[in-house]
Amino acid sequence: MTAPATRTSPQGDQWPRWEVFKKDNDRRPYQAVGSVHAGDPQHALVTARNVFVRRPAAVSLWVVREQDILSATPEEIARGVTFRGPAGTYYVGIKATHKRSMTFVDLTGTVDATDGEDAMRQARAQHPDALAWWVIPDEAFARTEDGPDTVESWFAPAAEKTYKQQQYYGTIGRHVGELKRAGLMPSRTPDAQATPRPAATPDARPAPSAQKVPQ
Repeated sequence: MTAPATRTSPQGDQWPRWEVFKKDNDRRPYQAVGSVHAGDPQHALVTARNVFVRRPAAVSLWVVREQDILSATPEEIARGVTFRGPAGTYYVGIKATHKRSMTFVDLTGTVDATDGEDAMRQARAQHPDALAWWVIPDEAFARTEDGPDTVESWFAPAAEKTYKQQQYYGTIGRHVGELKRAGLMPSRTPDAQATPRPAATPDARPAPSAQKVPQ
């Protein structure tokens, strides 16, 4: 794992929020899929894996503290919002459509900027029609390691848990049905069968309960 060497204290009664970026495969971009609360980068990555990679496929996870993300919408730009950040490489993320509900932004690339203001300016120039822009310093990300060993240890176990997928739930019912049709289902023995209770007759009424007469 590559990560900034930081540990943060709880804010009130919660750990800081970390935004989670997941890469489904080598052909897909990193996409923001949600957030987790964690005390440090390793904690954030492990929690992100447990929350967001229990069923779907993934080959890499990145996390970044919410406070390190510079974000803006066209409305905020019109109000003259300013952005502070160090000089260096920034990742650019954009929200391009309202149709995508499972992710907020896709990371589209990087820019070298003199500060946060310059990074946001370049992001807007590259994607003028975006619904929202994010710029994030490269050094702020915590990442899972690249390589087959990481994919095997972090993500392969979740990929093999097919019983968690909804389309596999029906397999149990079909299997039982096949056993019944083949006459292989165990039958109940006579001793195990409950004796049927006699049906109540119209005259059968419960006996009145005895009442204690006060002295």
